Amino acid sequence: MCSIFVNNKKDYWTMAVFSIGIAGGDVLNGWIKNHVKRVRPENHLMETAGFSFGHAMVGLIFFSMAAYLIMNEIKGNSLKWAVGIGFVCLVLLIDVSRIVMKVHFPIDILAGFALGAACSLTLFKLDEFLESRVL
Repeated sequence: MCSIFVNNKKDYWTMAVFSIGIAGGDVLNGWIKNHVKRVRPENHLMETAGFSFGHAMVGLIFFSMAAYLIMNEIKGNSLKWAVGIGFVCLVLLIDVSRIVMKVHFPIDILAGFALGAACSLTLFKLDEFLESRVL
């Protein structure tokens, strides 16, 4: 996916925002995990290590940025809606799966979703700002 934007449009700023956003989300996730130290639910269905938190936030940042990049390239509104709804469903499936497997509490998912949405919106605005200001 990254090569599409670099080869066709040479949109290096967008790729930098995408990369920094994903890396920044991962760093923020690690910082929150180590400072909040929220334990995972008992009787989880898979082996887990570390503290609870993260998949909702990092997944939402990644998939919302991917949807944003793809939707910016699509011309038709109906296809944009289909892509957007598809990515929303994917994020919700990931989040619900973490609760069903009992590796996160629902409040952890909601907090991660809120932080991921805030990060994503900030990244969208940063990309729009750079696009309008840079050659």
